[in-house]
Amino acid sequence: MNMLTALKQGLTEMFTIGKRTSRAGFWWLYLDIFIIGLILNLILSPLLKQLAFSGDSVWLLLLFLLSIPYAVTTVALFTAEIRRLHDTNRSGHFLWLLLIPLVGPIIVIVFLAQKAKPAGQRFDKTTQPKAWVKQWWTWVILVLIAVATTAMFNLSARYMDPSAWEQSATSQTQNDGNAKAEDTDTTDDDDDTDDESSDDTIDLGDSSIDIADKKAYTTTFSETWSESTFAIDKVTVYKTDGDYTQGSGHDKTSFNGVVKVHMNIDAGRDINAYPSQATLSTNDGQQVDSDLADSDDFDGELDSGTQSDGNVYFLLPTLDDVSDLSSIRLKWSADYDTDDYDDDNAYKDFDVTVQLNQ
Repeated sequence: MNMLTALKQGLTEMFTIGKRTSRAGFWWLYLDIFIIGLILNLILSPLLKQLAFSGDSVWLLLLFLLSIPYAVTTVALFTAEIRRLHDTNRSGHFLWLLLIPLVGPIIVIVFLAQKAKPAGQRFDKTTQPKAWVKQWWTWVILVLIAVATTAMFNLSARYMDPSAWEQSATSQTQNDGNAKAEDTDTTDDDDDTDDESSDDTIDLGDSSIDIADKKAYTTTFSETWSESTFAIDKVTVYKTDGDYTQGSGHDKTSFNGVVKVHMNIDAGRDINAYPSQATLSTNDGQQVDSDLADSDDFDGELDSGTQSDGNVYFLLPTLDDVSDLSSIRLKWSADYDTDDYDDDNAYKDFDVTVQLNQ
């Protein structure tokens, strides 16, 4: 018995429970299914992400096709466990122990690992069953399991981690047939207010957000505190092509605008600065916290003499036109370590207003 023969036997006897499976045959099959599961999970992970960001039925079809081998391996392992219990002279009903948290699975594993007992022959059926591939009900079971698996995966794709994104069905309908292109986001000084076409995108985390319009502004803000200089040299305002949603459950929010703030930090001493956790308010009355998950990691503990820069993203619930924003206000904090309790300069709350000039 080896991995290949165990897999062949497991697939051949996938719907057979009136027999026994040897200990070696079962554990070789378990190893086969474990390896197959790893491969399927590597394929499934990017597929779930794509499904979460797209309403295209093609991805749902691919998910169903991927669910078929999941269904096959699930049934094969389940019936093999029953036959392995038969080989130890135990009924397949012992698998009900799996419903007992923690203790139940351990007991079942102990049973599956025990040696064969001759008395287990009582579970062998004398009649040879018809091959499962020639019976209609076996295919119905596989399809039902595949459909249930597809529904489970589809649901999990919609409720991924809070940093995941889901494009609304309205946006997807508008974007069908549109070509996707990377947003080059050039930084030429003479191109500060360029409007981009609707096929542009920006990348936030693992998702691409379609952009209907954008404007980039060169700014000259600079403030020095504790020998350290904080400068904002560029602000880009994006209007998304349709509505997008962030998070899940009670934390689920929608947005159709993005503000990207590029900042440079020149640390003149050891400091702790947190502009990536800033709060932004706009001239049209909106206030949002930064999108910390997708902003660049360029702040935090900064050593004296170091320079860093990065982009901080803010998601706006409402943006009718990129030109609606004429100014933004940013608040963030910074500090440095000191043993001088009378040093009032050790903590700094930045409060900055940046004008977005045409």
